[in-house]
Amino acid sequence: MKRKEFLAQSLAWLWPPGMLIKRLLGLEQAQRRHQLGFFVDMEKCVGCRACEAACKEYNALPVGVRWRKVRAREGGVFPDSSRVFMSLACNHCEKPACVGACPVKAYRKTRPDGIVEHSKERCIGCKYCTWACPYQVPQYEKEAKKVHKCELCKTRIDKGLKPMCVHVCPTGALDYGNIDEFARRHEEVSREALGFPNISITTPSTRFRLPKKLYADMRKVIDKDVDKKEQA
Repeated sequence: MKRKEFLAQSLAWLWPPGMLIKRLLGLEQAQRRHQLGFFVDMEKCVGCRACEAACKEYNALPVGVRWRKVRAREGGVFPDSSRVFMSLACNHCEKPACVGACPVKAYRKTRPDGIVEHSKERCIGCKYCTWACPYQVPQYEKEAKKVHKCELCKTRIDKGLKPMCVHVCPTGALDYGNIDEFARRHEEVSREALGFPNISITTPSTRFRLPKKLYADMRKVIDKDVDKKEQA
């Protein structure tokens, strides 16, 4: 055990000074350097929704609940037009709004890799997290009267496997890993994307590669069939 870790743990009983010491020793910053997140290459995504289907099947999600959602935007006027896709799930934020909003502490961000976990056993279905999250990530299940969300396939990651959505993507549009390494592994890494809420709210860990062909009027495409199933 490193000296600064020993000092922080030895003084952890001092609350709140213990937390202050951790901050001064830089342990929280060290944890953020190991933050895992998703990388979404919008130049490669074709909107096939294989990631959605794999996530839903692997996690045995009921009708109306999707932890990963593929959204489309289009712009321009035919024949000079374009449609682009963006696959999103939980952003495992640095400052997750769901953690602060939950009255029963069903959420926690304590793993060294920064994954935001959710306890379905603790959840009372109050939906506070669904209102607090600017990305509409937590999903309410009517039958169980509980909320749940993506946990970045932590059981697969702990076994050295890729998250299921990343594993099945046929074009390589999805990736995951340490967010500080994305710039080395991918081209043109961006923290913001089309229609993505202000990142200063929760500091999300998702990163993007933006499409090369964009228009000023890029508008959201409403998939009536998919949206109808979501409401079911």
